[in-house]
Amino acid sequence: MTKQVFAGFFKKAIPVVGGVIGGGITYLSFKPCCDKLKESLRDTLLSNPDYHSTKEEDVIIDAIEIQEV
Repeated sequence: MTKQVFAGFFKKAIPVVGGVIGGGITYLSFKPCCDKLKESLRDTLLSNPDYHSTKEEDVIIDAIEIQEV
């Protein structure tokens, strides 16, 4: 094995390793945020046809409708 063989191997391996590490960091940083978003959107008016709004939500919706008029 010569220096050229090692250089060729590392030249090809470094971007792959960097991609795996970068993808892992992205996954680990976005996963908790995605879980929180999924949980908060789970029981909304658009995602659940049997959804029952609370009085607080009704007040907010009424206030938005008044502002639009």
